[in-house]
Amino acid sequence: LKVFGLEGKVLWLTDPGMVNYSLTFTSIWRYMGFNVVMFVAAIQSLPSDMYEAANLDGASGWQQFWYLTFPGIAPMIQINMILAVKGAVSVFEIPYIMTGGGNGSSTFVIRTMDTAFKFNKIGLASAMAIVLTVIVLVVSAIQNRMFRNSEGGIS
Repeated sequence: LKVFGLEGKVLWLTDPGMVNYSLTFTSIWRYMGFNVVMFVAAIQSLPSDMYEAANLDGASGWQQFWYLTFPGIAPMIQINMILAVKGAVSVFEIPYIMTGGGNGSSTFVIRTMDTAFKFNKIGLASAMAIVLTVIVLVVSAIQNRMFRNSEGGIS
């Protein structure tokens, strides 16, 4: 940790300057297995005869990745990006479990839950949830439009 400038006692979840980094790395670690399995499955589903033909044609490893692998796993990249943005907008469990939303780690969903169950403002919390739903739908539609291509990508 000294290499990264962190010396002495590091307060991972109580220091407001460190808590969001800690939660980010926890979230990355949590979803790493899912992402690895999905990408390995996508890569293994690509036909091997394309790579044999590319080898015969003299394509380098980089060219094989850029022209064969990347287009083949593009739908998986699109799905993962949509899931990642949706998850980032509506994150709840990791900050709530680890900090209870304290020390500067509160999210919109945590505030919505607090509004509903701590302050007993169910109507306002419902409106907040609808706003979040609209935000997720708009962001998903924007991503969908960005990823749409002529070869039948996600539509």
